[in-house]
Amino acid sequence: MRELLYLWLTQKRRSFSWRTFFVGLFLFVYFGGLVVGVYLGVREHLEQSFIPFALATLAPLVATSIIPGDLLIKIFWRHSPVEMDDYLRSRPVAHAVWTRFILFDTVTDFMQWMLPLFMTFVTGLFLPLWTAPVVLLLSFSCTTVNALFQNCWRRAPGNQWTLPLVPAYMVWLVLSYVVAGICFVAIGLADDDPSTTLRPHATAYGTLAFSLLQLLLNVVTGAILLWYFSRLRNHNEEGGATSAALSQGVQATPGAVSSPSEVTLWSIEWIQIMRSRRLRVSVLTIAVVFLLNTYMQQSETIQKDFNGVNIMLLFGIGFPSIIVAQWVLGIEANFFSAIWTKPWSLQGILRRKYYFFCGLACVMGVLILPCVVFMHMNFFMWLASLLFACGVFILPFMATALFSSRMDMFTSAFFNYQGGNKQLNIFSFVMFVPIGIYYASYFLLPSVYAHLLVGGLGLAGLALHGVYIQWIANKWFNRRYQIMERWLTE
Repeated sequence: MRELLYLWLTQKRRSFSWRTFFVGLFLFVYFGGLVVGVYLGVREHLEQSFIPFALATLAPLVATSIIPGDLLIKIFWRHSPVEMDDYLRSRPVAHAVWTRFILFDTVTDFMQWMLPLFMTFVTGLFLPLWTAPVVLLLSFSCTTVNALFQNCWRRAPGNQWTLPLVPAYMVWLVLSYVVAGICFVAIGLADDDPSTTLRPHATAYGTLAFSLLQLLLNVVTGAILLWYFSRLRNHNEEGGATSAALSQGVQATPGAVSSPSEVTLWSIEWIQIMRSRRLRVSVLTIAVVFLLNTYMQQSETIQKDFNGVNIMLLFGIGFPSIIVAQWVLGIEANFFSAIWTKPWSLQGILRRKYYFFCGLACVMGVLILPCVVFMHMNFFMWLASLLFACGVFILPFMATALFSSRMDMFTSAFFNYQGGNKQLNIFSFVMFVPIGIYYASYFLLPSVYAHLLVGGLGLAGLALHGVYIQWIANKWFNRRYQIMERWLTE
């Protein structure tokens, strides 16, 4: 264990970046300043207004509210080690020692403390001061459970090991919100109910009791995940699989390595976003920005100004897909020599990419669906926009395969133009054609005809996508030597 800690400290010292440190400090100060500004603006109003519940009972809800956001941040940005490097496997490192080391690395990671510290700061401003350490402890335990869940998910060798994690995590998530909700309902609302008399300090003691129950639930869940992590094996020397079995893609035991045949055209699309820092940050940033804009544009005041049309709806659904679609073969240009040894046609690769882009647009459409349910967005407008995004907005960008440049996957996305070229920049103006058609339809036509026109164009694009992609594949095949020579020189 001492040797592992020494290697860990050496690696952290060598990989430390002052730029990352100052960017993180800037973001913390910036958002902290915003919270302080909001607090100063509403403090006088809060002191004069009557609040019909005890603020202290919100502490468990505040702590558990960060669970979904923290998990999303970890999925896109956290890549801590879960497996030993080869030079460590050659040393007698016991599995129990490695599990303890992973727990230490998880607990000391800055990403574990980022949201809990920020929520503690917010709690100290708006809630009673004694609830701040309670929120810090609870929120940190919640982020730790998220990190342990992610460790198990990344180390699991197959579906038979990952599938049990999903229902177990959902049970823990539901129980966490149930405990926090009961604390607020049973104590917080009863505190100001004239029909219910609570003894002095009952609110504080009750909140502490529910917080301890929540903490106990998190500790038990974390212990189970840690035990599950220690049971996972992902190296073929643990499973005893023979080389013949592995060459045929057969796993002799649950501990054997995964077969290379499990890599598919679908998995490549997901993997390149999850592993590529540039794509991951770009897609997440664009998705969050345009989702927020779509929800804000649905307010009554803005809707009156734009005749009931949410001008951000098309961008909210389709723009994250455009961010990836503008590269098309830019990622594959880094390892195209290996791709052509696979039994995959170029048309098949482009088809799977297009279906992936449409699936990403559908995910964004589902995230916007609450606007239909709660904010009175027209369902047919939402459906027509989704069809239009897949069939007209995204489809033209498949042609960028003809002049894609080699893109560095692991550099920062901030003001990074590597992988772009003159042809790509000129072609990007093509997106203004479907945007003009979309907005002209809703501004000039009655809503029913606009839905039919926009949705009909989207369905036509979906029906003809095979012909269009085949044409692109033929064009690319005719230029294949020129394109691949350009990739080699980039």
